[in-house]
Amino acid sequence: MMNTEQLLIQIKNLLHENPDLTEIAETSLSGIIENLKTRENSLELKAIAELEGRNFFVDSYQRGYKWKPQQVEALLNDIDEFEPKDENEFYCLQPVVVKRKPIQHEGKESVFWELIDGQQRMTTIFIILSHLLNKPYFTLRYETRQESSQFLNDLVQLNYTEQAPKFSHIDNHYFYQAYKTVHDWFATKSQEKKDIWRDKLLHKTKVIWYMVRSDHNKDSQQHSIEIFTRLNQGKIALTDAELIKALFLQSVMKAYHHPEIAKQKQFEMASQWDLIEQTLQDDEFWAFLSPHKGTNKHTRIELIFDLLAEESKDKQQLNHKTFLYFANQLKNASSYQIEEQWTKVLQGFHRLAEWFKEDQLYHLIGFIIGQKIKTINVLWQESKDAKRDQFVQILKSHIQRDYLERLFKVDKDSTRLGFSKVDYLSPSQRPKIIGLLMLFNIYINEKHKTRFSFRVYNNCQWDIEHIHAQQSLDLPSDAQREIWLNEQKAILDAVPESYKGLLDTKLTAYQQALAVEPSDTESLKKEYLDELSKIVGDVKEAIQTLDNLCLLPASVNRSIGNQIFLTKRQRIVDFENKGKFEKEHQGKFIPLATQQVFSKYFSDDVSQMYKWDEIDRSNYKAQWLECFKGYGLDFGGKA
Repeated sequence: MMNTEQLLIQIKNLLHENPDLTEIAETSLSGIIENLKTRENSLELKAIAELEGRNFFVDSYQRGYKWKPQQVEALLNDIDEFEPKDENEFYCLQPVVVKRKPIQHEGKESVFWELIDGQQRMTTIFIILSHLLNKPYFTLRYETRQESSQFLNDLVQLNYTEQAPKFSHIDNHYFYQAYKTVHDWFATKSQEKKDIWRDKLLHKTKVIWYMVRSDHNKDSQQHSIEIFTRLNQGKIALTDAELIKALFLQSVMKAYHHPEIAKQKQFEMASQWDLIEQTLQDDEFWAFLSPHKGTNKHTRIELIFDLLAEESKDKQQLNHKTFLYFANQLKNASSYQIEEQWTKVLQGFHRLAEWFKEDQLYHLIGFIIGQKIKTINVLWQESKDAKRDQFVQILKSHIQRDYLERLFKVDKDSTRLGFSKVDYLSPSQRPKIIGLLMLFNIYINEKHKTRFSFRVYNNCQWDIEHIHAQQSLDLPSDAQREIWLNEQKAILDAVPESYKGLLDTKLTAYQQALAVEPSDTESLKKEYLDELSKIVGDVKEAIQTLDNLCLLPASVNRSIGNQIFLTKRQRIVDFENKGKFEKEHQGKFIPLATQQVFSKYFSDDVSQMYKWDEIDRSNYKAQWLECFKGYGLDFGGKA
């Protein structure tokens, strides 16, 4: 085979003899050079068999091998349980991040692969293959711990039926434990089963091989440490999105034969990628798509790739299945096929952007996903072939059939709905009531042509608040009686002047009697409360249905306590005002519908603002029924 120097001399002579070929040669050679540069930062799937004879090393900045027997057994069991259904299926391991590095080895310079990430898995695979083949399958050395490297390579020579030897280094203890776990796991297997398992590991198991580009402006080890720190600090693993980005950019360079065109395509794609990710970093945008903690991805663009991959009929649950889907789509792809795949990504983003921009879609989808009525994957599929108005009806029918009707059905076999079927006293219904209050707030926001903030909602802990609450009549201790008396004095300050005299007289009589004989004051307290009820509403009764409930942040609700409408109204107005100006009250968001309840926005008669009576509840209920009517619910005349 011709060496590199001879090849270059031959090219030089050829161009000297045929100067007309110079332009073609420049274009071709620059393409080769660009391709070689990109391969330095390449991404591919490698079968374990492709690692045979390769040289790996672990640098000094990494911690030692730390896998416990349970982790080794989990890998052995996972591969054992994997049953490929056809010749193209394989078990995918987590990414292995490597960097090419020349190292002196056995008296000569050899190419080694620095294991920046994936050391634990690769060491375990080394140990497993050493046991099955009775020799190392590839070279693995720990750069600053030669003793560990030697022990690792001599593992097959140890006797595992005797007591564990004493170890001079902690690495050796873990190596020994891992090898013994492998030894014991295979001890019960027949040779035939061992051979089947070995072939499955070598030929049906692949790693995501991520070869990072060397930064020639930095010290090699320092560059590796930066990558290692990024991948391990805070446990932020190499995401599918990062892998897919590298895959697209690499595929572009391979598919376009002219390097300048390829560079331009890469630049366009990278710019569009950054724009999408930047848009999804808007927390208002992200909150209605991904309200639950488990779906808040570190790299948000990954949601789009997950949704596109979900369209595939391949439902096999594999590690990095989204990446594997796109790796299959882009394998040996032409420039047209790459453009086609990228267009799907852009169209997917524009679909999400449309959902966010259009108020009705934004509210419907945000509620459905937030209340876990349907997943975003289901809504994505349903929107594919539906026109806008059709999609809106699909969304409303989900809320109607899968949420509201289930809550308000009088019984399972009836189609009749009952408004009072939803009751605060049922603990199992309270989370659903919070959902209903959220839906009502969305309805009120839409009426005012404003947007409900799912970001604010998701960042707050919510409580159900009684608009008019029952006051506690049991006051067993002096401290509780003192608190109660102070609350009553605050109420008296707010009632109309014409009522104050009689109420103050009765409350004073009760207070004076307490000082003489506390146990003989119940009749005086009852007289005061009966008179108070005539003004502020019945303080001995709490209505538990939706027409007496609203939504409040838990912190605000706790500070209000068990108060009557008059007191609550004053406190909520106070929170609203202070939230605008005082830092300690900021973030205590009062939902629009709750603000309107306590300002009596829904009431026909606002001549008095100190009690929430039956007429107020009736008007409030009418708004609830109007909200539900928009989702096809009809409670009839006996709601």
